[in-house]
Amino acid sequence: MKTKEKNLYSLIAIFLMIIICVWQITGMKKYSKPESVIAWDVKAYYGYLPAIFIEKDFKMQFPNVLDDRGSFRYFRETAPNGGRLFKTSMGMAIMYAPFFFIAHHYAEKMGYETHGFSTPYAFALMFSCVFYVLIGLIFLRRLLLKYFKDKIVAITLILIFLATNLHIYVYLEGPMSHGYSFALFCVFLYLIEKWQDKQSWGTTIFLGLLVGLISLVRPSNGIVVILFLLYNVTNLRDIRTRMLLFLKNYGKIIVMVVCVVLIWLPQLLYWKSVTGNWFYYSYGSDERFFFNNPQILPVLFGFRKGWLIYAPVMIFALIGVGMLWKTNKKYFYPLVLFLMINIYIVSSWWCWWYGGGFGMRALIESYAILAIPLATFLTWLAKQKLPIKIPLSIVVASITLLSAFHTIQYHYGAIHWDAMTKEAYFDSFGRVRASEQFNSLLVYPDYQSAREGKKEKIN
Repeated sequence: MKTKEKNLYSLIAIFLMIIICVWQITGMKKYSKPESVIAWDVKAYYGYLPAIFIEKDFKMQFPNVLDDRGSFRYFRETAPNGGRLFKTSMGMAIMYAPFFFIAHHYAEKMGYETHGFSTPYAFALMFSCVFYVLIGLIFLRRLLLKYFKDKIVAITLILIFLATNLHIYVYLEGPMSHGYSFALFCVFLYLIEKWQDKQSWGTTIFLGLLVGLISLVRPSNGIVVILFLLYNVTNLRDIRTRMLLFLKNYGKIIVMVVCVVLIWLPQLLYWKSVTGNWFYYSYGSDERFFFNNPQILPVLFGFRKGWLIYAPVMIFALIGVGMLWKTNKKYFYPLVLFLMINIYIVSSWWCWWYGGGFGMRALIESYAILAIPLATFLTWLAKQKLPIKIPLSIVVASITLLSAFHTIQYHYGAIHWDAMTKEAYFDSFGRVRASEQFNSLLVYPDYQSAREGKKEKIN
C-alpha cells in the first residue's frame, strides 16, 4: 500500500493544473460578458434552468429577448404539435444546477439582474466546469495509482490535461459538455473497479446514476457501459464468468437499471408534456448520423479538426492500448471495443467536425479511459535502457510540446475553429498568432452538403 507521502507528485500536479485554470479564468474575465459564455450549445444546455426556475414556464411561452450580441437568449425548437422545447437533453442543466442556484441567490443579494443571464450566472458556469474536472482528476488519480507509480500518474494527468484540447474546454470553453463528461467518465471508471471488488448497494446505485447522467448529458456516450459489461474479460471463458457475476447480483443490476431510468424520467416527462411523445428526437431530420458514411480518416487525421493532428500526444495512448495485452489485459478488450465503436459513432455524425471549437472535442471524454494506456506507455518508456529511452523521450517531449503549443495557437487565433486546412496549419506552424495570409488559406465547411450526407473534399 503506497503512503500519501509517496503520492505527492500527482496531488501537486492536480493542484497546479486547477490553479492555472482559475488564474486563466479570472485573468480573462470572460464571464464579464455573459453573452460570450452562455452562447451556442451552452444556451440549449443551460436554458432549462432560467426557463423553469426564473420564468416559471418550461413550455417557454414567454417572449424571447435578445442578449447583448443581438441573438435570442433561448434556443427554442418547435415540435410538430407546436410545442417549444430545447434541442439538447437536460443532463448539463442538472450539472449546472447547484452553481445556478448559488449564482441566483448572489445576484439577488448583490443587485445584479436576476433573469439568469447576467455576470454571476456566467461566472458560476465557468467555475462549475473547474469543479467537476477537479473531482474527475481526483478519481482518475486514485484509479491510476492502483497500477502505476506516482510520478507516472502525475505526468499522465498533466499530459491529459495540458497537452490536449481538454484544457481549452475547462478555462476558455468551460460550460461546454466535454469537461463535465470527462469528469463523469473518470468517476465511472473508478466505480467499475470498486464494484468488481465488492458489489455493494452504494456503489451499485452510484453506477446506475452515473450511467444515467452520462447518457443524459450526451446520449451517444451511453456506450461507456461497454467498459462495465466487459471489464476483466480477457477470453471467452471470462464472458461466462462475467455473466454469472451479473446473474448472482441480478437484484443489484435491476436497481442499477432503475437508477438510469430515474435520471432520465424528468427528460421523458418534459418531452411528453411539450411534444406529446415520451421519446422525441429534437435535432430534426437534417441533423442525424450517417452510419453508412463515417468520416473516420478526417476525424483522426484531417487538418480541419483531426484528433491526432491537434492532440498528437494521444498517439502514445494508442500505442499503450496494444501494451495492455501484456500488462493489464482486463482493460484491453473493453477499451478496444469502446474506442472502435465510439470513433465510429463520432465519425458518423453529419457534422463530423462538430462545428466551432478546438480539435476533435467529441473525443475529450475518452481521455479518462485513455489515461490507462497512456500511463502504460510512459511506464514502458521509463524502463527502457538509455540508447532507447533518450531518443524516444526526446520524441515524446517534442510531440507533447507541440500538443500544448496547439492550445496556445488556438487561444490566439493561429488555429481556426472550423476552417483549418493543411496549408493554414503549416502556415501557422511555430507561430503563436496568425500570419497576414492565414485567412486566405482557410476553407469553410459546407454545412448544407454535410446535412445531406455528401462527402466534402477534405484537406
